Amino acid sequence: MEYPFRCTPGSLFRAITTPLGLKSWFADNVEVSGNRYDFFWNKAVQSARLVHHKRNAYVRYQWEENDEHYLEMRIAHQELTGDIMLTVIDFAEDGEREDCRSLWDMQVDKLKRAIGCPKK
Repeated sequence: MEYPFRCTPGSLFRAITTPLGLKSWFADNVEVSGNRYDFFWNKAVQSARLVHHKRNAYVRYQWEENDEHYLEMRIAHQELTGDIMLTVIDFAEDGEREDCRSLWDMQVDKLKRAIGCPKK
């Protein structure tokens, strides 16, 4: 899924990699120890390892409960529009794809508000 942003790559990268940034839009709380990220939602916790990242470009979290599933977010600059594009790669079962897309749409709207992106 791709989402346009009007912000700096650095502010977006901080929001998708730091505990404070992730807590502002992605999870209720985030705790980091080394490359292990614990994401808390209500009383549930999901753990991931930060396996790849490049400053202001991308991050990949490998979910600990399933080695085949990961969450990757990529940041790219669109020369034509001047927008910053956030590409989200997530996994969903066949019957859950539309729900997953709706959830990401809501989460990205929350992310835009958290980092102060203007509406188009």
